[in-house]
Amino acid sequence: MNPDPPKRIQALEKFAVFMTKEKVAEALGIGTHNIPLLMRAGLLKPLGHPQRYCVKKFSRETLARNIADETWLDKVAAAIHRHWRIQNARKRARQAQLNGQLAAPTK
Repeated sequence: MNPDPPKRIQALEKFAVFMTKEKVAEALGIGTHNIPLLMRAGLLKPLGHPQRYCVKKFSRETLARNIADETWLDKVAAAIHRHWRIQNARKRARQAQLNGQLAAPTK
């Protein structure tokens, strides 16, 4: 008595069991540059214990379960927004500092 899985999860069937960050990004509909920040936030966990510069592999089944969870998706969106809000604030602060240095009178 298994209910039919949602169509969104069935769409993951086209991916292999082990997914790279490019495939995970495609499944989530986000850019690949967002995958490392989701790993830092603890929302995505690679399989095994890969070293820093190794290719990370993710489980399709775990991703399917996470995609079905609306609170997980909310946390993903919040982590991405938080990351880019901080990055943009740093950029604006640097620009303001440079503009302040250029506007300061020199003797």
